[in-house]
Amino acid sequence: MNNDKAQPLVGIMLTALSALLITGVLTFAGPCAMHGDGSMGSCYWAARAVLGTGIVLVVIALVRVFERDEGERRGLSFAAACLGVLVACMPGVIIELCAAQTMRCHVVMHPFVIFLGVIIALVGGTDLVLRLRAIFKR
Repeated sequence: MNNDKAQPLVGIMLTALSALLITGVLTFAGPCAMHGDGSMGSCYWAARAVLGTGIVLVVIALVRVFERDEGERRGLSFAAACLGVLVACMPGVIIELCAAQTMRCHVVMHPFVIFLGVIIALVGGTDLVLRLRAIFKR
């Protein structure tokens, strides 16, 4: 498996998905605007938490692209899978969103973040399982 030319593929996929997560939360899938009094609601803080986790995911994914050690690849894929689950649970479970169900945070941001979090978790988890299976086949 060390000579496989597709080794960076998982890292590139994770980088692209993480960059899409960051870009989406900062643009089209972002939370609602500030309140009239200048305060920020829980949706804003949920988006900031997703943004921070997305930045960590980009770093992990970029390291995964260039990593040569098989054990490190497994560890980075495990970390990406766990952070994908964390991202999916961030808005609405870990950080409650506002009560208005028709606001952009519920209609756009919440499903967008859940979808990308699950996809990131699946990519990282699948890569981890395939790498562990290769170990046990030896």
